[in-house]
Amino acid sequence: MAQTVAHSERDENLLARLDRIPLTKTVIGILILLSFVWLAEAFDIGIVGPVITVLKTSWHLSSGQVALLGVSSTLGVVIGMIPAGIIADRYGRRKVALLGIGAFSVLTILGAFVTGLDQLAAVRFLAGIGEGAILPMPYLFLSEFVHTKRRAVTVGYANGILTAAYLIPNLAGAWAIHAFAADISWRIPFLLGAIPLLLLIPLAIWMPESPRFLLKRGRQDEVRRLVEHLEDEAKLAHDTTLVNRRVMTVIHKGAHHTPTLRTLLRPPYLNRALVTISQLTGALILFYILLVYGPTILMSRGLGSDSAIIDTALMMGTAGIGSIVQGYLADRFGRRSILTIYYLLAAIGCGLFGLFSTPILTLIAGFLTAFFGLGVFPVAKISVAEQFPTRLRGEGVYFSEMTARVLSGVVTLSFIPYALAAFGNDAIFEGIAIALLVLALPVVLFGRETAHMSVEEAGTDLRFDALDSELSVPEASAPTR
Repeated sequence: MAQTVAHSERDENLLARLDRIPLTKTVIGILILLSFVWLAEAFDIGIVGPVITVLKTSWHLSSGQVALLGVSSTLGVVIGMIPAGIIADRYGRRKVALLGIGAFSVLTILGAFVTGLDQLAAVRFLAGIGEGAILPMPYLFLSEFVHTKRRAVTVGYANGILTAAYLIPNLAGAWAIHAFAADISWRIPFLLGAIPLLLLIPLAIWMPESPRFLLKRGRQDEVRRLVEHLEDEAKLAHDTTLVNRRVMTVIHKGAHHTPTLRTLLRPPYLNRALVTISQLTGALILFYILLVYGPTILMSRGLGSDSAIIDTALMMGTAGIGSIVQGYLADRFGRRSILTIYYLLAAIGCGLFGLFSTPILTLIAGFLTAFFGLGVFPVAKISVAEQFPTRLRGEGVYFSEMTARVLSGVVTLSFIPYALAAFGNDAIFEGIAIALLVLALPVVLFGRETAHMSVEEAGTDLRFDALDSELSVPEASAPTR
């Protein structure tokens, strides 16, 4: 027992030292690598909209066929998340990232050589399985690596790059439409899907494993070397006496609990997951509709196919700025209040888009919808990772993402072509506005504030909260000696 306690104390010392490290050269390098991971996946997911824009006309697709193509990759994403979360918790975050990128890149290339809708849907489904392994990985990794008070803004930068990166597939689609005949132009984005394979080399060389995962696996020496390297970069002393008593309590308690997947289905984690799933579903509904059907909706308002694709791309660029701003605000003012403001303004934007068609109001509506609605993801996602302890974080993040994407990217997207045909795009945006408000209510009413906490403290079981509070002062996450 004494050996276990000493082991935990060494873990906590390393975690306390890690949590105080600023954004050093190495940390910024990791952020850039993870941003490229998301950029690669953004291209792979983002090509669906331009492809549908071309194939809907050249292949004379029905509403049902458009829906099939729209949800095929998302269904793969959902299924891919089931094993990926378990693998990430058992074998490491890094392995999942490498395998996922390799899988979806190769399968995306195959999409350029299919000859029919069924083949294309099948390839997109298989590529989606690889995408599902990757989607939550950057913010899961960053939540375990970055300074406590800089988590949201760091994810904001990475997610800003991800969101703005959806410019690339839309612009590539617009270029291909102009440069090639219709039967060739839709294949070009799939061929460009080979580029992310080049990312495997720097990831394999320079991407470290999550230090919190390594500690969970008992690999303290690797974490100590990493922490000392980061401290040297930041010109900080190797303080082996630094502790965080609140986190220490969490580590001691967690050492006696071996979680299973069923643990997620019991309080307190199920309650937390339901709140985060609700707000994440609202954000993803807007995201998927604009990503997959944005060009189609804008074409129904009189824009040409290339203009519709470019306008959709510009909205994604605006959303990238909104993501970075949200990260700064959430680290300063808290997660729940900033999420509330973003969802409210996004709902107003969707409402204006559905009610008015004058140029100035359409411009305002587009800005609000893109900046706040598509820019909401940094805190929407980092708050998911902050709900679970390290031993359960991978499975918890993937479970939450999986459920939210089933509701938004599979169920909702399946009905959108029929809704567009029956009610028009104005009604769709009114529906999105209502959905944003309703699905944001749980986080407004019941969401936990996790800003300025270590991820161990934020993810601790509520059964230990009373004990933890007895060991802390108001600035509970500050390390002490």
